[in-house]
Amino acid sequence: MEPSPRTAAAVKSGACLLTSTLIARLLEGWVAPGDARLPEEYAAQVTQPRRCIEMSNFNSHDRVSLCSQPAARLMLSPITRPHRMPLRTRLLWLFLPLLAASLGGIWLLSESILLSRFDREDQQRLQEGATVLHNRLDFELKRHLDIVRTYAWWDASYDFIQRPNETFEQENLDHEMLDDLGFDFVLFLDDRGHLQLKQWSPPAPDQRVLFGAPSASDQALLEALQQRAIRLGALDFRGRTDHSLSELLLVDNLPTLLVSVPISNNQGSAPAKGAILAGYFLDRERLANLREQMQADLQPMPNIATDSTWKPLRSRSGSTHNQALLSPRRFIGEHVQQVSVQYLSSSGEPQLRFDITKKRLLYIQGEKAINFFLGASLLVALGAFLVGYLALELWVLRRVQRLNREVAEVGRNAHSIRLSDFGNDELGQLAGEMNQMLERLEHSEARDRAILQSMRDGYFEMDVDGVILTVNPALCQLLGQTRETLIGHPYYELLGEDDLARARQPFQRAMQSGAGKTFAIPLQRADGSLGYFEATVSLIHDLQGELRGYRGIVRDVSDQIAYQQQLLEMAYRDPLTGLGNRKAFDEQLGQALLRAGSGGSELALLYLDLDRFKEVNDRFGHDIGDALLRTVAERVRSTLRQPDKAYRLGGDEFAVLLEDSQENNPQRLAERLLAALVQPIALNGERIDFVTPSIGIALYPRHAGDAEGLVRAADSAMYEAKRQRNHYCLYQAPA
Repeated sequence: MEPSPRTAAAVKSGACLLTSTLIARLLEGWVAPGDARLPEEYAAQVTQPRRCIEMSNFNSHDRVSLCSQPAARLMLSPITRPHRMPLRTRLLWLFLPLLAASLGGIWLLSESILLSRFDREDQQRLQEGATVLHNRLDFELKRHLDIVRTYAWWDASYDFIQRPNETFEQENLDHEMLDDLGFDFVLFLDDRGHLQLKQWSPPAPDQRVLFGAPSASDQALLEALQQRAIRLGALDFRGRTDHSLSELLLVDNLPTLLVSVPISNNQGSAPAKGAILAGYFLDRERLANLREQMQADLQPMPNIATDSTWKPLRSRSGSTHNQALLSPRRFIGEHVQQVSVQYLSSSGEPQLRFDITKKRLLYIQGEKAINFFLGASLLVALGAFLVGYLALELWVLRRVQRLNREVAEVGRNAHSIRLSDFGNDELGQLAGEMNQMLERLEHSEARDRAILQSMRDGYFEMDVDGVILTVNPALCQLLGQTRETLIGHPYYELLGEDDLARARQPFQRAMQSGAGKTFAIPLQRADGSLGYFEATVSLIHDLQGELRGYRGIVRDVSDQIAYQQQLLEMAYRDPLTGLGNRKAFDEQLGQALLRAGSGGSELALLYLDLDRFKEVNDRFGHDIGDALLRTVAERVRSTLRQPDKAYRLGGDEFAVLLEDSQENNPQRLAERLLAALVQPIALNGERIDFVTPSIGIALYPRHAGDAEGLVRAADSAMYEAKRQRNHYCLYQAPA
């Protein structure tokens, strides 16, 4: 059976991987139970190869069922091709959003730049209207203040306020003059606030602009006006003649322009003896004149509460008498804007406000112009798009469609089929390059097929269920199998029973990372023997990126694994006695102390030394001495119970670790060891009965809190026991 063309890329990568694997990576492979020759009393502390498969770079959403289900598929499932959008439709959906985005960008720019500029112009015009109103009212107050000052600083007025007489009014203050000056009232008050002279001509009730209930009578309005002026300080001149008032007030719910000047002589040098109050009420006629001058909708309104967003409105004259606050702009609908001007008295009390309303004329005109421009741009862009699309259809898309049909034919039968487009543009060049690529592909497939057949390492492909799809002869030879016994069967049939439950876990870990991984795996050969192999596995994805299976290279590393086990044996086992050596003792003691400390239990360390052992070497030779040590080690091992552990530390020194010594009395163990080791030993016809043990016992944490201290304590107790020979001694701390 010839390998699938899909294997061409895997063959190239597999050939490179054959020479790249290091023996260190085998330490992450599998080791079957029983292969390690380390004694079980310390083997748990030795770093052994982990019995698992480690793979990575699988997508977490891909499914895997490698051990639980029988083989169901004999080949990679056919690729399900989703519905594809034609290129012309794709281009249409590409350029239409770009066109819409361009027009939308133009619209946003016009909104943020042009319309915002028009809006600022409208806002400036509205604020200028508020300034015009304030300047107009300020001008009215200043003009009336100057007129009243000509009457107040006049010898005749000064004489009249001191000595009132009827001829003054007849000669100097009549109704016609009042109308000519634009006043509704003129009041002469002496310095005690008594009204000495008045000219009173308020507007008719139907002409008044009211903000509430009207006055009970004109007399009540007059008295309220007089009291309001006095309360604002019209008579607080204290003899000074430069004291004056110019206010826009709300008197009995009626808007009023009021001015006041102290009465003095022609030069204004005489002490003030009273004051003239004059002004007018803002009636409907005067309000209409203001609206006409401002060319805006002007509406007087009651005062409202203000905040920090209201800014002081300065007058052109710089006067501080007529105080006003300007509100932020607000919108009434989309095309109408409004601001408010609120006037304050000289004492800072809110009086009345004017709402100034204008249309956003520049904004409206700019909006219309932009909409017209966008409509025209849309028509032009659509026309250009249609022309470009037709040209693209005739010169590009139809040729691409023909190339697509021919390439599809190549996909079904790659041999002897070539593309027919020979144009002088990029598409023609692409067709020529693809024809050359097909030539190279045929040669490459033949070469890769030859590599697969001749390579010494095994190659395989399997689907997502672990069913083997493709193998090369080398893999069959490594496993002692035939192609027929491998292809169509799940790979886990090659695993031992103890490894089946572990097989799914490494593949699941691999699916979470998505790339290939190298690991070691034990596989059963046809003769029943177990071999260790290094497998480098990568993922097979379809055109949509979905996981379709696995491919990999397999190399026999049984010799390396055996060598590794030999190294571990040498590192942790005493070669003479088979007990743990000093390295194993040091590691196990530290870990036993940690367990005892965390569990709150007691740990016993027994140090054992052979008395008169040197005499054995001197009398019988080192061979007999070594045989004696092996016999002692065997007797010690047979005396211990699980999970007690024995070690040979060197020479004739041994150590025993007894965990949870509260339940396993170390003194009893020492007695058993003494009884076992005191028995005579016969070696090569020689009877040795004079070698006895001396045992020192130290307990953690009673005698020491760390490994070094515990060893010193046990060693000290052992030397104490050697004084008596064939005895054990429990460590006693010095007094």
